Amino acid sequence: MSAIEIVRAQPHDAATLKFIAVAAKSYWGYPEHLIAAWAASPIISPMDIARSSVYVAYNAQQAIGWYRLLTDRSPAILEDLWVIPPWIGRGIGRALFEHAIAQCHAHGVTQMELDADPNAVGFYLRMGGRVVGERISEWQRLVPRIRFDLAPLR
Repeated sequence: MSAIEIVRAQPHDAATLKFIAVAAKSYWGYPEHLIAAWAASPIISPMDIARSSVYVAYNAQQAIGWYRLLTDRSPAILEDLWVIPPWIGRGIGRALFEHAIAQCHAHGVTQMELDADPNAVGFYLRMGGRVVGERISEWQRLVPRIRFDLAPLR
């Protein structure tokens, strides 16, 4: 993997982050009408970035992935984690995920949960998560809820 830098997102990054999310979701072969409807929604706004922990992975000053973590609750919620398609499978998701875990530790959070896209379930299980439930998504499909129990740092 090339050297990457993970930094806090700024409100002016919203359009770039939305572009990455739409590209990543499109990568998985969902029907175009579902992607178009989802892309028409806000996905991430400048206000979301200002209010949440949002971090961007850069390679040579190009944004290649990002995540949004809500640490104002317990468990923390990993609301988003997206990698632009040319970088999928190259360790960027793992780097972002590990960065999110470090943020949980920094906030004293001992559990993190997320609703996993079915295409990402294997990734999150490899990262140490376990399925604790499921819900019906806006696309009328079952989406697993995955929990991570985070050992406190010593």
